[in-house]
Amino acid sequence: MNGMNGRQTISSMILYVIMFIAAFLFLFPLLFVFLNSLKPLQEIISHPLSLPTKLVWSNYTNAWKIVNFPLLFKNTFIVTLFSLLGIILFATMVAWWHVRHPSRYSKILTTAIIMSILIPFASIMIPLVQVLGRIGINNTLFGAVLTYWGIGLAFAYFLMRGAVMALPAELEEAAKIDGYGTIPIFFTIVLPLLAPTMMSVLVMDGFWIWNDVMVPLIVINNHALSTIQLGINRLFGMYNSRWEVALPALVLSMIPILVVFIAAQKKIMAGILSGAVKG
Repeated sequence: MNGMNGRQTISSMILYVIMFIAAFLFLFPLLFVFLNSLKPLQEIISHPLSLPTKLVWSNYTNAWKIVNFPLLFKNTFIVTLFSLLGIILFATMVAWWHVRHPSRYSKILTTAIIMSILIPFASIMIPLVQVLGRIGINNTLFGAVLTYWGIGLAFAYFLMRGAVMALPAELEEAAKIDGYGTIPIFFTIVLPLLAPTMMSVLVMDGFWIWNDVMVPLIVINNHALSTIQLGINRLFGMYNSRWEVALPALVLSMIPILVVFIAAQKKIMAGILSGAVKG
């Protein structure tokens, strides 16, 4: 018995060491960015791995003004919000309909949606710009939102489909008997039950959209419509890199999404597990 307890203790210690190393590897880049954001430019370039010799908090006020953070924050918030709303709504509706009304065509569409995850974004960039230009929404926030809908739908559908399969169909049948139509059933019964999975999709896709630079880079060419990451990207040129502005701006851009993640981490894990059980 003591031998078994000893082996369990050793296994626990090994697990804790592995978790500590993983946490360190995850947090070190964030710490690296934060420490360098408090240094002058010459110190960032000459001693990037050292502690700051003097804390230059004015880097943050300069970044706020130079990057025009309020405007870029507003644009990023608008794109992220409407992208997430569309992804969640479309993925949930399609997943629910496919699960509750299975057919040969729904299986083909399900396979096509999931297979689209394998398509690399680089292969569709030029056709994407051409299509957005033809329909007149290139260089607009809606063009970026529509692009995120198309790219984010497949993964959200995969999670939502698994969550819908775990729902008891008897609840919906009882609602039909009580006189509820299809739309009221979906919005009053199905959506509330899918809240944990929706939360996980919201946060994971929210991280991606908030921090993404590729879609805005190819869709938006107007500085007034730039997102935060696109504005930071424009601080780097062929002959000049403004690290003392870019690093504080990166820290400021991470704060909102990290706060959301920390506040909702339990619901995120619950949503991932509920979506994976029968996916």
